[in-house]
Amino acid sequence: MLTVARDGVLLKQADRAVLDFIRNAKGFTQQVLAGRVASFYREQVAQRRASGQPEPQSFADVAAIVSPLFEYQAEKFITRHLQELMWNQLFAAVTPHAEDLLAWLDEPVPHPKGTLRLNPELVPPPYYEIDYHIQPGGQHREPLIPFVLEIGQVVYHGERNARSELKVGAALALPEGKYERILDLGCGVGHSTYPIKERFPDAEVYGIDLSAPLLKYAHKQAEAHGYVLHLSQQAAEHTDFPDNYFDVVTSTILFHEVPDDAAAAIIREGYRILKPGGLFQIADTPPYREHELFRAFTSDWQTEHNGEPYWRQAALRNLVELCYAAGFSRVEEPSRERKKHGGSPTPWITWAWK
Repeated sequence: MLTVARDGVLLKQADRAVLDFIRNAKGFTQQVLAGRVASFYREQVAQRRASGQPEPQSFADVAAIVSPLFEYQAEKFITRHLQELMWNQLFAAVTPHAEDLLAWLDEPVPHPKGTLRLNPELVPPPYYEIDYHIQPGGQHREPLIPFVLEIGQVVYHGERNARSELKVGAALALPEGKYERILDLGCGVGHSTYPIKERFPDAEVYGIDLSAPLLKYAHKQAEAHGYVLHLSQQAAEHTDFPDNYFDVVTSTILFHEVPDDAAAAIIREGYRILKPGGLFQIADTPPYREHELFRAFTSDWQTEHNGEPYWRQAALRNLVELCYAAGFSRVEEPSRERKKHGGSPTPWITWAWK
């Protein structure tokens, strides 16, 4: 059978070989093909500038330049099909061991230090019933999804594990302080929650998610690593926590997965459960206004073709206005200052104080 180790799922060599091929192929498309497209675009813009022609002003203008290019067509075609191949291979690796893996997932942790509360009666909001990232079963309908995601997190990003780096970066971005309670919204398998506990070991750290399979996996791995976490199955828009309960509420890679109305509701709920003076941190991908036009154009492809239906909404969303509308007294975007001094704008951080 597959082994679920302290640091994840241990694959057979044959499965690792196929996934290594997919990972490297993704890296090739991201670095070589996409790089050639970017170079071609910039050369075309430079020629237009030199000849006095207008520069591109819209996504349609960018598409007119790069869409006929073979490298662009190949990069998008390969990216989509590698994504499908990746999920197929991941499920092929874990499905034969489903009985053992699910038995391990459901086996109670002896003498747990943290807590896990599941809600079988919870009805997920309609927006959650999609196959995120075109992965079959979405985040909650497929019981094996935590194992698939744990293996696939590095493969997904080609030769770089950008998502893991982003989640650690989000925890490091939290201001120093002595916090009693911290809540991580959309905690998934715990990769955004563990770094928070490491950063603030004396704080009570909570995590919520809509997916029972992800929460069960996060609980098992947290206990194995010695992280004391309090996990529960809840919607971020409507939690059962009391008013004025948390010092910090944070979310990492959540807001681009929800539509505008849900984003506004989550911010309002965050305001309710924060103590006066408490901090709401949103860490996600940068908005389009912080990208050059070409980078925003290539990013927008995710909306239509990569199982990210709310990507464009999130990229155009004004989180500062939403936070003020929810009642927050002060809102900042520290990533903007970091970007001015040559730092990475990812994760893009929004801070709001109650």
